[in-house]
Amino acid sequence: MNSLWTRRSIRVFFLVGFGVPWIGWSIIAFGGVPPSSLRTALFYTGDFMTIGGLVATYVAGGKPALRHLLARCIRGAGIGWWAFALFLPLAWQLGARILYGLLHGGVGEFHPFGIAAYVAPAALMALTTGPLGEEAGWRGFFLPRLLGRYSPLVASVILGVIWGIWHVPLYVHSVFAQVDTGVSFVTSTVCFSIIMTCLFFHTRGSVLLAILFHWTVNISPQAANQMLPRHVAAVGAWGTMWNTGFVVVATLIVMAIAGPVALRRNGAFDAARDLAGEGVENDLAH
Repeated sequence: MNSLWTRRSIRVFFLVGFGVPWIGWSIIAFGGVPPSSLRTALFYTGDFMTIGGLVATYVAGGKPALRHLLARCIRGAGIGWWAFALFLPLAWQLGARILYGLLHGGVGEFHPFGIAAYVAPAALMALTTGPLGEEAGWRGFFLPRLLGRYSPLVASVILGVIWGIWHVPLYVHSVFAQVDTGVSFVTSTVCFSIIMTCLFFHTRGSVLLAILFHWTVNISPQAANQMLPRHVAAVGAWGTMWNTGFVVVATLIVMAIAGPVALRRNGAFDAARDLAGEGVENDLAH
């Protein structure tokens, strides 16, 4: 396998993982598609990020590489890392609301059973979008290749920026309609990417734990709203900047605790090669 395969698999990844969602989301954004089954189908073109990762993995290394990636998609980890993936996003969401409450007249009532939002039908449906629809692409295919060329921290930042930009057609009339919220969103995806790289190394490249973390990032705001309802509207009035600050703080804490092992350069190439399976050794070597 020569360097052409590297170029070919990366091209396939971007063609499928970016091309299909950007077409589908652009039709929604600029085509005036009303709420309908067609609009839902176009929204779910985002799941082609995972399809792109699977197809590109096959292009890079054939069936052995694809089997290895699928095995990582069901690979678990220690209970501590499950708890990390499940509850870290909720912690920073609650932290944002608690601090806001302390600065504005009190926190208000705490409703612990608001955690039930984790098993609400809407939360379970959220699994079918970004978590299952993206992670075999981002953390399954793309991250190991970036790790073969860059330090884990640099690879995480590159992936995070690309991940944020990938959402532009979906949020062109909302998040990316203003510079400050767009920058805040991309800052968040960079932070998530750094945290997920730490998770990647500490769980032997588990895509399953990446899926779980991505899911809780998406559903934790609703759970936090139900647990601390007093300041839902007030925190929202601050925009994404308020919560982004807590994401940055959480990322720095994770880097300080889990980063010294996961984010160092030494061994990143070998770890990426081993975790990504057959076909990637040649991909990373060029």
